[in-house]
Amino acid sequence: MTKPRHVFDSTPLIYLAKTSLLEAALESCEAYTTKPVMKETTENTDYPDAITIKDSIERGQIKIHSPGKAKVKALTRHPEIHLGEAEVLASAEELGAYAIIDDKEARSVAELYNIRAHPGTLYILFRLVATGKLEAEAAEKKLDQMVNAGLYLDPRTLISAKNKLTKYPP
Repeated sequence: MTKPRHVFDSTPLIYLAKTSLLEAALESCEAYTTKPVMKETTENTDYPDAITIKDSIERGQIKIHSPGKAKVKALTRHPEIHLGEAEVLASAEELGAYAIIDDKEARSVAELYNIRAHPGTLYILFRLVATGKLEAEAAEKKLDQMVNAGLYLDPRTLISAKNKLTKYPP
């Protein structure tokens, strides 16, 4: 079975690293990111998650992709997304991958361009549960850790995610 190809935006990388789930997430896919995301997630080595992400890049678990300028330029015409998100989306299209991106507006732009995108951090968390790499109860605790560390989820999404996790068999 071939591993899915994912291009990660900053937020999923950061919160997976903060909760010690990055390694498991990277084992289950062929992982890419972009230079702006790499810079944003590894620049401040005062944060342990930055060191974890940097190590994953240095070990080749996360490859860096530089997308073509024309697609990035087209995507950045949409004021609701920034350069990092545009590069993630352009890279996903070029690599035949899924963009792993939390920002809802960026996923809406991806849809306009027929670029495949998944709802970032939650998608990866549920994928780890579905593939048996993480128990549902542990995933709920990791979700709480992510929210406590600053991951923003609107209350409806958080409740829905927790309800979904309780439906997985123990």
